[in-house]
Amino acid sequence: MNALFWFVFLYPLFMAILWMMGALVFFVRRERGPRRPPTLGVHPRVAILVPCHNEEIVIRDTISQLMQNHYPNLEIIAIDDGSSDRTAEVLQELTKEFDRLRVVTLTRNYGKAMALRAGAVAASAEFLMCIDADALLDKDALFWMMWHFLHGPRVGAVTGNPRVINRTSLLARIQIGEFSAIVGMVKRTQRDFGRVFTVSGVNACYRRAALHEVGYWSPETVTEDIDVSWKLQLAYWDVRYEPMALTWILVPESVRALWRQRLRWAQGGLEAALKFGKAMRIWTKRRMWTVYVEYWVGVAWCYAFAFTVLCWAATNFLPRGVWPAALAVPTLVPGWTGVVLGVTCLAQFSVGLLIDGHYERRGLLRYLYWAIWYPAVYWLINAATTVVAVPKGLLQRGKTRFATWKSPGRRLRDLLLARRVRRGEEHRHTFGENVLVAGSRRALEVLLTTLFWGLWAYLVAPMLSLFLWFGGVYLFVDRMIVLGGYEAFARELATYSAVVIAMWVALTGWVIWNQLRYGRRNRRTVIPRHVSEAEMARSMGLATACVGALRRSQTIALHFSQEKRVIVDRASERTARTPCAIRKRLRAG
Repeated sequence: MNALFWFVFLYPLFMAILWMMGALVFFVRRERGPRRPPTLGVHPRVAILVPCHNEEIVIRDTISQLMQNHYPNLEIIAIDDGSSDRTAEVLQELTKEFDRLRVVTLTRNYGKAMALRAGAVAASAEFLMCIDADALLDKDALFWMMWHFLHGPRVGAVTGNPRVINRTSLLARIQIGEFSAIVGMVKRTQRDFGRVFTVSGVNACYRRAALHEVGYWSPETVTEDIDVSWKLQLAYWDVRYEPMALTWILVPESVRALWRQRLRWAQGGLEAALKFGKAMRIWTKRRMWTVYVEYWVGVAWCYAFAFTVLCWAATNFLPRGVWPAALAVPTLVPGWTGVVLGVTCLAQFSVGLLIDGHYERRGLLRYLYWAIWYPAVYWLINAATTVVAVPKGLLQRGKTRFATWKSPGRRLRDLLLARRVRRGEEHRHTFGENVLVAGSRRALEVLLTTLFWGLWAYLVAPMLSLFLWFGGVYLFVDRMIVLGGYEAFARELATYSAVVIAMWVALTGWVIWNQLRYGRRNRRTVIPRHVSEAEMARSMGLATACVGALRRSQTIALHFSQEKRVIVDRASERTARTPCAIRKRLRAG
């Protein structure tokens, strides 16, 4: 059992060190240059797909902000996925304001993957930029993304850098550090190894030829971004991470919403690992092995962590002698191993915030104050969601036809709605009450965080004094009476140092080897060919003329058959004036 407990400690320690090293290598190689948008010789057409479900509060601001994008050749396609609020009405109003906006309406909620498939049918561009309806795309992000496509024929997708915009709650401020020190650093490191676990579904651009080859997004999976990332990379398309392509996003601000989001992420990861498990046996797919092994080791750690908590509960709450002594865990209060892990975690957050701080005027290091909560809160949530998601994903595997979604509740949305609907004295009175409540909550958060830092400092102080004492022993060993035991500690420290150095050497060697083998020659030298309307029609079950007409229509209504084929609504047929109705009657018969 000691091996299990040591695994619980060593895995996050070494992964944190690996992510720090990988992020620094990526930063030195790819981020130190000028931060001005690259100059492109050509500007291929880009279609921005905005799937939305019950987004009446934010969709107007999102579309208006997209219309101000600096990229010169784009169209915007909003897909209303069976919204039950006023989203459809707002989008129809916006079509009168913006000629470049086109709207696809689905007759019921099919899920984000099917909404994106519908947008791909209506789009005529060779590059599809996908962004959530409550996110704001940086005005220069497409320049950074298109640079990869134009200089890399093998590039099938480019994912950007999500930045948190709502920073009023404790959970949101913790997630600022998470997106820098966890999400961003992991993607940088995985990019060093050549394969990434997933693009960010809120901010990703795809080459249509690559999507067409792998069959577009899978509607049965709860995380279409993870699934399509694996499909593209297993088909030998390159997926890249571009940290300078920024997107400002809303993050969950309640524990319930955060739990639902992380449970969905965990279930989506399991679905991808099970779906593509057989492909991992093929030698030519070996570059995905690092992602695959890392995922399963992470799952094993979550279960080991949960088992450790179970052992602690059984040790302290069951009658004496019932629980085996070999499985006894007297306390969860961190000892010296926990202190080392905590120090490493704070170092990881510091590196991540410093790197991503280059993309914000005031930097991000000030949010390190709130990062102290991450090991205590997010590790518990992520481990618990993984433990729950594995059996849930196994039970639901193959039973879902369309993985639908629900719009998450976020305080910023409520605030925007309140500002729009309240008027007069009632508005001022309510706003004053909200300010008072928010101020009280902020004061409580600061107090608790300060107390948590104090507890952490109390645990670190003995460890720090121990290091200083051993340093003094080393320097003045001939003048002091040395207590027994420090030699064993020195050997452990030397072992950890040797492991870290070995990790550095392995990572550096891997990067150099990949650069020498793949960096100077491009195995896909021919630019992928254009996906014709006829090919698109065959993949979606439509007539070729119907696809062409849909791409010329500003408003389109669609729904899908049980075979996931596109069926055009009658209102759209009259608008498009195409033979879609004939194909529809044939299918109905």
